[in-house]
Amino acid sequence: MNTETTVSIINEIRKLSRYLDKYSKYLSNKYHITLPQLLCLNELRAEPELNLTELTRRLNLNNSAITGIIDRLELKNYVQRVKTGKDRRAIHLRLTEEGKIFAEKSLQIFDHDCFFDNTKVTEQETGDLLQNLGKIISLLDPEVKKIDL
Repeated sequence: MNTETTVSIINEIRKLSRYLDKYSKYLSNKYHITLPQLLCLNELRAEPELNLTELTRRLNLNNSAITGIIDRLELKNYVQRVKTGKDRRAIHLRLTEEGKIFAEKSLQIFDHDCFFDNTKVTEQETGDLLQNLGKIISLLDPEVKKIDL
């Protein structure tokens, strides 16, 4: 691959990153929740008790980012930290009743107010897109992947 192609790929990935940032700000202004918060709620809805480490891994965010997100969700009374077992350090995250209701309602945003027009792609194209995004991620330099962000 030549330099020009590499730069073009990087620029396209940066555009996607920027679109996601803008969409998160849009969600915050309109629905009072950011995209990372919404993704956290989705993970906790799918698996009711996760610890911070597992949530960090699933969302590919760093510990400090997840901690801040959970702090804000806790202030909104959507999430609670629950000590489990005898080890006081072992803390799991759980949606509150208010959090469960909000998560179910807010995840519908993706159906009608997504940052891309999902009416312009078929199911096959959506599957192809997911496959290609996975391929892009798998092609990233393994040494870059090891960097703790």
